[in-house]
Amino acid sequence: MTHVRGLLVSVAAILVTYYVFSILRTRSNRLNKSKSHGCSAPPKYPHKDPIFGLDLFLDDMKNLREHQLLDRLKERYDKYVQTFQGVAMGKTALWTNNPQNLQAIYGTKFQDMGVQPLRRDATLPFLREGVVTMDGPFWKHSRDLIRPTFTKTNVANLLAFEVHFKKFLGLMARDGSTVDLKPLLYKLFLDTSTEFFLESKRIQLRRLSILYRDRKWQDAIATAHAFADRCVEKAVSYRVDYLVKQAKTRDKEDQTPMDGDSKKACVLLEETGKETDDRVKLRSQILHILLAGHDSTAITVGNAIFHLCRHRDKWAKLRSEVLAVSDAPLTFELLMERHYLQHIIKETLRLHPVAPTDSRITHRDTILPTGGGPSGTSPILIQEGQIAISSFYALHHRTAFWGSDAAVFRPERWETVRPGWNYLPFGGGPRMFPGQQLALTEAAYVLARFAQEWESCECRDEAWEWVEQLEMTASSRNGIKVGMVWTEERKLAGNKA
Repeated sequence: MTHVRGLLVSVAAILVTYYVFSILRTRSNRLNKSKSHGCSAPPKYPHKDPIFGLDLFLDDMKNLREHQLLDRLKERYDKYVQTFQGVAMGKTALWTNNPQNLQAIYGTKFQDMGVQPLRRDATLPFLREGVVTMDGPFWKHSRDLIRPTFTKTNVANLLAFEVHFKKFLGLMARDGSTVDLKPLLYKLFLDTSTEFFLESKRIQLRRLSILYRDRKWQDAIATAHAFADRCVEKAVSYRVDYLVKQAKTRDKEDQTPMDGDSKKACVLLEETGKETDDRVKLRSQILHILLAGHDSTAITVGNAIFHLCRHRDKWAKLRSEVLAVSDAPLTFELLMERHYLQHIIKETLRLHPVAPTDSRITHRDTILPTGGGPSGTSPILIQEGQIAISSFYALHHRTAFWGSDAAVFRPERWETVRPGWNYLPFGGGPRMFPGQQLALTEAAYVLARFAQEWESCECRDEAWEWVEQLEMTASSRNGIKVGMVWTEERKLAGNKA
């Protein structure tokens, strides 16, 4: 017994010695790396609780309840010269909004940063693994799978979009009464996203609205999964047909994967069905892309109308530009050439990025180019396991980049502005939202069609200022309440319908 006890003590001593040696070696390596790159520590947030950072967390929760978190975050970044270090729920974190650091985090140091430890476990019951929550080869495979869906052939198919838009218009009164566009836009873009990604012509997902109110989480998951599973069965059925077809013919057209030059629409449901018949994986792909895809356009269009109905001159300018094309079809190319329309969309996304904050966790020690030292210009060593937190909302409101009127809706600024890493409405780098062009095209189409349908739109909101509703995305808490003056021709057509 004494011999065994002595052996255990020796083993324990060896393990402790190895553990201490590993810590000392890691610290030494970090010190050497920091010195060789000229790194300095960033400013420290003055925590009352420096261990868990509960003071910062409680302050954020208070601001969230009062619907002013985004502005308070901006004030915090401004106070600490855009980069500072603190504690977020027990983990060391770096808050940074410096464009050079953002370029490193999302671009040049992309391989050193990730999201999986931050997102996967929290969303696993609902989403499982997919492009939104995973890193490494799994993420790359998922990304490559959905990329063909966003070819220009698909994005420019506005005739299919018009079918849904006409149904959307049919839901609106034409007598000048108040309409809240926010829920209607959500329904419109959920319909169009479902058809675009899944080729499903009709959906009934009203119960999914509980996801936006965080009620009965498990029931909401079951509802979402039930909908996705119906699409999964379509994918599995398509896979059977696809494999049978391949077995029967060696025709080159059947064997060549669809690419950007193909005239056949590439539907995500079909592409995932070619890859696997694993129903859980198929469901995950469907939910990930729908989650990432449909909110952004609905919110962006709503926010654009929020400002345009408060700026009659800008609405008139937009309408003049759109009506100048007369009866020409609103094609992809024509929409891209409507410069003021594009400026409105860019300005809307500047003021109100749909995903206003983002976080990354470091997979390995890495160097960020600036933010350290007394001058705030020295490089920073960010250690493995630390979190980097950014606020695109605060970034887009910095007067250093956007002028003294950074908080003002002024699309005309885009006549001269040429942004870089100080404008990230869809993120940046390899993880940038792959459906960016689709979202921008659909937003442009809807705003142009509104300009054709309405002579003017009037603000009917209870509050003049935009108030945040911050969930997974940021939208207008008070909705988008407007009164529309329809063109006489459109008004008569609506009354006949």
